[in-house]
Amino acid sequence: MRPTSFDFFTLVNVFLFLIMCYVVYYDRFISYRGAANIHEFFIYASVIITIITISWYKFRYLNVKASLLILIEIGILMHFSGAFVEVDGHRLYDSRFFDIRFDKFVHFINAFIASYITIYIFLKRGFENSRFMLLVVLMSVLGLGGVVEVLEFIVTLTVEHNGVGAYNNNMLDLSSNFLGALFAVLLYEYLLKNYIFQEEQQK
Repeated sequence: MRPTSFDFFTLVNVFLFLIMCYVVYYDRFISYRGAANIHEFFIYASVIITIITISWYKFRYLNVKASLLILIEIGILMHFSGAFVEVDGHRLYDSRFFDIRFDKFVHFINAFIASYITIYIFLKRGFENSRFMLLVVLMSVLGLGGVVEVLEFIVTLTVEHNGVGAYNNNMLDLSSNFLGALFAVLLYEYLLKNYIFQEEQQK
């Protein structure tokens, strides 16, 4: 099987992730959370590598559109910039814009992007381009976000002095995921359906 765009995309991001962990992310994590909490770092790193590997294995046969790969890359860069970019001596994740933590913008944008990726995959798999499909997309993205929050809950139970946040933080994360996914499917249904993924819709 010939290499696809997704193969190269995955390879580049695994390389960038490992380099960033070695050069930046590890030291920043120690600075903000302390050496005693390094288990939390390895949990997150392991989960990220596992997700990348599973995604590559399941979807490498797709010759994914460059625009979708760019969207995915934006989501990835937003996530990691929150961890290692400093604003006024604090992590970008801890900064607030319009009285909203940057973390919630990341959840909103990533849910938005995940919705379009899911739509693309569903259309590739032959799903009917209908409002029911968009409902399934919405629930799928919420379910994936829920899995992430469950993993964070496990971290709160197993890693002392973790940086996850309390119950309120988890609910705000899920709410941001919901709003991002909802905005994506509504935008697709009422404005973009006839302009994007046209080749998938015609199959």
